[in-house]
Amino acid sequence: MRNSSNMVLLTFFGSTLSDRVHIGPINLRVRRFVPHPPQCFSCYGYGHGKSSSKEASRCGNCSALDSHSEEHCNTADYCFHYREAHQVRPTQCQRYRLEQDILQVANYQFFSLGSARRELLCPLYRLSL
Repeated sequence: MRNSSNMVLLTFFGSTLSDRVHIGPINLRVRRFVPHPPQCFSCYGYGHGKSSSKEASRCGNCSALDSHSEEHCNTADYCFHYREAHQVRPTQCQRYRLEQDILQVANYQFFSLGSARRELLCPLYRLSL
């Protein structure tokens, strides 16, 4: 199905991926799709959305566990994931990049998310096997 970005999402069966696909007179380049990591915009954790969040709500600016709105937050930016002075928004947080890498490893190496997470976070585990 086409969207405004001229992308077509195709599903292939098997583990090999063609570099091009022909649909009628159209010749399309194929590349693997890796989704963005899902981030909850209530608790700002990863792996779930706001509707299924079981954690307490946080401010997206200062990470406070209270109900004040981000628009009215006067506190300095703070990320609870890495305890750094930035918002917990995806573009600024190293945790988002880590979650992106986990999805990429899972997608390219056909790992489960748990295995991909262990692969990236525990490299010494592989050496001990």
